[in-house]
Amino acid sequence: MTIDTQGRPFGGAIMKIDKGEKMFKVYRIIPKKYPGYHFEYRVLTKEKKDGNLEIAAYNYKVVNGMVEKGDIMRSENVPKKAMDGIVNGILKQTEKVSPSYLKVVDLTKFKTLDEQVKKMVELDKVDTQYID
Repeated sequence: MTIDTQGRPFGGAIMKIDKGEKMFKVYRIIPKKYPGYHFEYRVLTKEKKDGNLEIAAYNYKVVNGMVEKGDIMRSENVPKKAMDGIVNGILKQTEKVSPSYLKVVDLTKFKTLDEQVKKMVELDKVDTQYID
């Protein structure tokens, strides 16, 4: 399964999910001062078959109705126990620019990728048109 925007605002796929892999958590860092401005820093994580995580992190904002996405930073072999430190470091750096808060969508309690996608749709965090 690949999250693919097919020419939509984010361009190509942000993360490819292979058979036997699942999403782990989605971390959203959102500024407190201008929450309606539609700026976010996101960290997507998936659990690989070996139990480690793959990470795709990026920021995006909406300017004059147009979506602008920053470059995606990737790491392909991250131990789960390292994630709290990584995300807290990102939050600390972000807060130097603007006070922000962290929202975590924990997908670990769902047994299948289909259940995870269903939950994300329910939370209005993903649109199935972006998933193949």
